[in-house]
Amino acid sequence: MKEESKVLELINRRRSVRKYRDKPVEREKIIKMIEAARLAPSASNGQPWRFFVVDSRDNVSKIVDSLGIINTWAKTAPAIIVGCSARKSGVHFIGEALIGVKYYLLDLGIAMEHIVLAATEMGLSTCWIGWFDERKIKKLLHIPTGWKVVSLLAVGYAEKNFKPRNKKTLSLEEILFFK
Repeated sequence: MKEESKVLELINRRRSVRKYRDKPVEREKIIKMIEAARLAPSASNGQPWRFFVVDSRDNVSKIVDSLGIINTWAKTAPAIIVGCSARKSGVHFIGEALIGVKYYLLDLGIAMEHIVLAATEMGLSTCWIGWFDERKIKKLLHIPTGWKVVSLLAVGYAEKNFKPRNKKTLSLEEILFFK
């Protein structure tokens, strides 16, 4: 099988899972996921990210308390990865000032997706979490000033009876334009 095929197969296999088994995620696997994020590209190699892994039941519950009502499903996740970013390099400031692009947020998004793909490859499931109270999370995790909580990611082993839905994606003809 060609490398490209393996990557596309992995991407196609990834699903958002919202119900997890009561089984901790091994620290070795968490470290491998963060290693994948560490290797992600970033503007001017600024690497404007920090990751806080919440894997104690008590702290996961506290994080879930800071989420919107729509995200109560996250209480079943054995781990939540909190992705933080900060403007660190001139590219971040210049890019935002000149063209309105917040590269530090894009950089973290790329790194977080590296985590998602590494997790999938190791037999873990993930789900991005939106709608959270950044202030509460920063206080709980003692996140320093200057760092923004950008994204949360639930990580764990999918419940045994999990059946992935068919992904509805736009066709290539709808999204690809050669000029």
